[in-house]
Amino acid sequence: MNDKLNHLKKLYQDGYRCIYYDSTNQNTFSVYLKNFEMERSEVVELQDSTEFDELRSYIDGFNFR
Repeated sequence: MNDKLNHLKKLYQDGYRCIYYDSTNQNTFSVYLKNFEMERSEVVELQDSTEFDELRSYIDGFNFR
């Protein structure tokens, strides 16, 4: 999990922001991110609900200053 969470944090440092996340498939959880300055997007997919919950918690707790 640390690799995925670190990757997500790196994306946030690079200006990406979560635009949507879902868990519509029981085996796949997706986090959709976009960098609005560079007009690029990225999807982080997870196979474990605990990993998804940790990522979602990080995103929900992100402090926009």
